[in-house]
Amino acid sequence: NSAMAGDNEDDYEPIPRLDTCCCCIQLKLGVLILCVLQMIVAGCFIALIGSFILWGGSLGNELPLVGGAFTLLALLIILILQLAEFGFALYAFSDIRKAMPDGIRYYYMFKLVSLGLSLLVFILTSDWTSYEIFNLFVTTTVSLYFIWCIWSLHEALMLGGEAAFKAGFSLDEASQNSPLLSNVRKFDDKFAPKAKESAFV
Repeated sequence: NSAMAGDNEDDYEPIPRLDTCCCCIQLKLGVLILCVLQMIVAGCFIALIGSFILWGGSLGNELPLVGGAFTLLALLIILILQLAEFGFALYAFSDIRKAMPDGIRYYYMFKLVSLGLSLLVFILTSDWTSYEIFNLFVTTTVSLYFIWCIWSLHEALMLGGEAAFKAGFSLDEASQNSPLLSNVRKFDDKFAPKAKESAFV
């Protein structure tokens, strides 16, 4: 389910903004669940790859969860990405709970960079079997959709008002923490008294 940020052509955005996650879950709740799942998956990858690097002989010659990326350099890159994934997901989770946009913005930016690096690792290490190509297509498609969800939540919070309310934020959160609405309030506080004075002159 997606919606444009505005109701007329002047508010048109080139990328549609989602109102829900997976068509049925409130966007805020969906991204919170995504953050938790990403932290769990990242933690499993960190433990698995760390164990393989330290005690590789005891785990065999292959890492089934890493696909074709079996070189030490590729494993180190994936390990660093998973550590960063955990940190950014935790940051986003915290800021979503506080209705602050920074952690959400940094998270979807990181996800884009992480996706690009993952594709690079795949190109350098893959055997290009049909299974690996299919797996790449599925994981890339899912990653892009989740990035879209995170970006949509960020945009809804930035817009505030009805957009933030539909995404799952309360009216108080939507009005207090939206940077765009904060700028409007500052403008009104600055110029409204002067406008009233000029009206009585």
